[in-house]
Amino acid sequence: MKVLLISDIHSNFSALDAVLERARYDDVIFLGDVVDYGPSPFEVYSRLKRMRAKRVVGNHDVAAAFGLDCRSSPRTHEAAVRTRERITFQRTPRRALQMLGRAEKTLDLAYGDLRVRALHAAPGDELYRYITKEEAAGLEVEGVNLLLLGHTHVPYEIKDGTRWIVNPGSVGMPKDGDPRASYAVLDTSTREVQLERVDYDVELVVSELRQLIGDERSIFEQLANGLRTGGR
Repeated sequence: MKVLLISDIHSNFSALDAVLERARYDDVIFLGDVVDYGPSPFEVYSRLKRMRAKRVVGNHDVAAAFGLDCRSSPRTHEAAVRTRERITFQRTPRRALQMLGRAEKTLDLAYGDLRVRALHAAPGDELYRYITKEEAAGLEVEGVNLLLLGHTHVPYEIKDGTRWIVNPGSVGMPKDGDPRASYAVLDTSTREVQLERVDYDVELVVSELRQLIGDERSIFEQLANGLRTGGR
């Protein structure tokens, strides 16, 4: 079985569409953060719902559902708040936002004898702690064969003895210097993961953001630059 691993779409439907067009898969695991930053929150939510993706909740999903602080990094916090107010709340039905917040923080899944645990941020702090690749190398992973993390917007894989940790990066807002949408595909039969990238129409998303928040020039320029450069 091929399992598509995606995370941190952040209302970027064009990037998600490009991933789904290219990837070949039998199942989908989504590691949280449907909303904020991008122009198309409801379109992303609706596509994931139609796909029946197995999903966990992200910090931005919780913030939008319950009016909480997303606690994102200081560099992007203002952009998160303003796009939540101007786009997420305005373009997403309240019921959809409530459904986002109801997703579990952790999912334990089995593909045959392959046991997988999926969460957004970190074991014990499923919504907010950032786990870099260097930090992940020191995590103790018990009770599962594969731990899936998101949140950092930076893809990585660690496979060291019994420790197997994968972060597929961000579909909609990469932060590793590569603007292409990031995802991964798990082959449950061979127990291998391929980290993948795919181009999408970044300028279309920038144009949509300009129409929605162009009057807040500093926020628009920050988001447009991040999309064009992969967060650099």
